[in-house]
Amino acid sequence: MIFQNSKNRTKSGSIMKYISLLLFSYLISSGFLLAQNVDFKSSNFKDQKDQLKTIMEKMEQADELMEAGFLKLADDEEHTASFLKALDLYRDAQEFNPDNAELNYKIGKCMLQTSQKTEAIPYLEKSVKLDPEGDPEVYFFLAKAYKFDYQFNEAEKNFKKCKVQLKGKSEEIYIPKINKELSEIKSASDLMDNPARVWVENLEELNTRYDDYSANVSADESTIILNSRNENTKGGQKNENDEYRADMYISLNENGSWSKPKPMDLNTDNDDECVALSGDAQRLFMVNDITGNKNIYLSELTGTRWSNPRELARNSINTEADESYASFSHDDIKIYFVTDNAYANKGGMDMFFSGRINTRFKEEWGKAFTAGSELNTPYNEACIFFHPDGKTIYFTSQGHNSMGGYDVFKSVRESGRWSEPENLGYPVNTVFDEKYISVSASGKHAYITSNRKEDNKGGYDIYRVTFLGPEKPMLIDTEDQLLASRATPVHESTLEAPVQIDAKNLTVLKGRILDEFTKEPVTADIEIVDNEKNEMIMTVHSNSETGKFLVSLPSGINYGIAVIAEDYLFYSENFDLPELSDYQLVKKDIYLQNVCIGCKIVLRNVFFDVGKFILRPESTPELERLYNLLNKLPRLKVEISGHTDNTGSEATNQKLSENRAKAVVEYLVRKGISQDRVIYKGYGSSEPVADNNTYEGRQLNRRTEFKIVEN
Repeated sequence: MIFQNSKNRTKSGSIMKYISLLLFSYLISSGFLLAQNVDFKSSNFKDQKDQLKTIMEKMEQADELMEAGFLKLADDEEHTASFLKALDLYRDAQEFNPDNAELNYKIGKCMLQTSQKTEAIPYLEKSVKLDPEGDPEVYFFLAKAYKFDYQFNEAEKNFKKCKVQLKGKSEEIYIPKINKELSEIKSASDLMDNPARVWVENLEELNTRYDDYSANVSADESTIILNSRNENTKGGQKNENDEYRADMYISLNENGSWSKPKPMDLNTDNDDECVALSGDAQRLFMVNDITGNKNIYLSELTGTRWSNPRELARNSINTEADESYASFSHDDIKIYFVTDNAYANKGGMDMFFSGRINTRFKEEWGKAFTAGSELNTPYNEACIFFHPDGKTIYFTSQGHNSMGGYDVFKSVRESGRWSEPENLGYPVNTVFDEKYISVSASGKHAYITSNRKEDNKGGYDIYRVTFLGPEKPMLIDTEDQLLASRATPVHESTLEAPVQIDAKNLTVLKGRILDEFTKEPVTADIEIVDNEKNEMIMTVHSNSETGKFLVSLPSGINYGIAVIAEDYLFYSENFDLPELSDYQLVKKDIYLQNVCIGCKIVLRNVFFDVGKFILRPESTPELERLYNLLNKLPRLKVEISGHTDNTGSEATNQKLSENRAKAVVEYLVRKGISQDRVIYKGYGSSEPVADNNTYEGRQLNRRTEFKIVEN
């Protein structure tokens, strides 16, 4: 055994003390030593008792504000202001005593309900370090903070830690929440591992440092109406949440860029929110709560002025509950809306619909029904958008396979049922809230509202999603074969190539209704008929100030379109759209003729089988329009003429054209029109209006016309 002498032992002891001191200093500077939890007790602040009392009072106020905030959150009401006020008070306490576990926990808990979600992490981490055996709820909120920071592994670990430590009633409350959070983490991980092929951009020209949300776009993306809570709100008033009251703003697409949003004349001193815009931008649904609960109102554009909002049907649509969102349907026969009415409700806010009872003469709406168990969940649904294709619905929900908060989903009507909702994926959706959506008719763009932290100007912002698909073919100058203003086709480059994005099978027809002589706008009704069923689908109106109109025509129907205006001859057109025909945008100005001798109109919706002269049943709506015109103007005399292409012999074509014209005349005479007012004549192929060397040209040359010969 070797023994150290006393001198060496003293030297060795000094060295060990020195090393221990260095190690202690290192541990302190590195944070390895656990900080001590300092309670708000007078014994800990003997010389600051008055200050302690003031701080304790502030903390009590903060606790009440936080509790009120969570009650609003449970009701899906705006709650941020309550938590921000609580935070101000808690921070005063933090300056006084930064080392209290419960206070750090409450600060982090509040921050999670504001735009400072990821900033909550250090406070919640400190709370755990100060008191590892404290309230297990702190691990739940720490996990949520990690989730908002996309630290999914840390989030999962802390959710599970919370789950293990829960006891009693807390276990009953938090276990379902934790299970949902874990499910959302899995969804988020899966969706982020396989991102959607999209481009998401903040529309800075529409956003402010305040909440800007619910951008409602017209079918052709020419107009957006949005809501904003900025300092320029009408009346400059704030609500009980210390937010500026919401106003509606309009922005126009000018050469591919959105104009600076302008406030709408419909705004009042209250909250005014647009929740839906019709495809033609001539009508809007808006929501306000002047009666104490939210209700849906309709306003219509007449010329350049919006009408006073009119409340939708009481009891069948609006109730004593909150109706907070709505959507137009493509055919105007249904209204889809979101409500927390308890009837058939799966939980929170659910989607419902009501059908129009009489579509032509009086606005009556039937009893509301749930939009379907496939769509609604036990969680909140916030927004619904029925696409103009007539079969696709977009909505936002906290349920299904959400990444967290509200996500945007899509479902398609198939065989009488809605398909399983599909999450639009990352980066359309995030772990933050994506609460509103509106989609262009082409399906190429969606406009969403999100409070994500990326590229955010403040609060909720509006983002445009571009769904990336194959490159669009070059626009080719082509003869317009779908529409002709009169008997002569118009050579123009207005038919856009199909956009192969998300298989939107519809045609959008837009343009102006004009007087052929003066070129001034005409107020007209545009009647859309299903020729095969002989049923009126809907009637839309051109704008009295501009003459503009827009109609969306889902594929799979043979459409008859008639433009009808007082003191004018009607104009007709036919769109026979196969079931899976591609999206197309057809731009067309339609010129109406006054009732005058020599005026000639093509009857586009009079049909015969090839080589036959028996009227097909689909011709009935067009023939009825002609009958009504002659019945209304008893002095009118007309010539019905038949025309063919140059296929076959001239003799055969002459006879066929004459017999077809005769068939129309015989129909009118059977209806009661005097024989001496309608004459028929066949012209064979002698008066072509297009090139007979093309299929499309021959199709235009095969036509039936009527011409006024006496008035």
